[in-house]
Amino acid sequence: MQLVAPDPVALTASHAAGGARVQWVASSRASARESRVLPAGKAPERGLQVKTIFVARAVSAIFPEIQSIGGMRPDALRWHPEGLAIDVMIPNPGSAQGIALGNQIVAFALKNADRFGLQDCIWRGVYYTPGGARSSGYGHYDHVHITTTGGGYPTGDEVYYR
Repeated sequence: MQLVAPDPVALTASHAAGGARVQWVASSRASARESRVLPAGKAPERGLQVKTIFVARAVSAIFPEIQSIGGMRPDALRWHPEGLAIDVMIPNPGSAQGIALGNQIVAFALKNADRFGLQDCIWRGVYYTPGGARSSGYGHYDHVHITTTGGGYPTGDEVYYR
């Protein structure tokens, strides 16, 4: 299964943390195909479904500040055990920079909701969906929780594109 971005040649994202701007642009057809492939990121992919892997790899590529992403784990709720959710750990989550970074990751996920099969994000007590946001009692003050619709478990033939 191949997941392809709506703009398969270039994806641009900017974020305030460090003022970095990342842009991928192809210089030839062969290098375009290779440069668009998302490498494995910070999340352990074992047990994750394809859309969850896709968002984890994209977050890892766009936000190099992220050093840890949690994935499949036992939980009373189904999202992590079924490979539908990741936890993007935010460095210094209570600082202005940490809060800004978490906000940018939520905005990135929401902007790409269709590509990622996004169900929701939870960050700093707010439950975000593609349809809007509302306050929640869910916490998540040290990480951004991202849930996808899954897309099934990988077969090993997947290629994830920027």
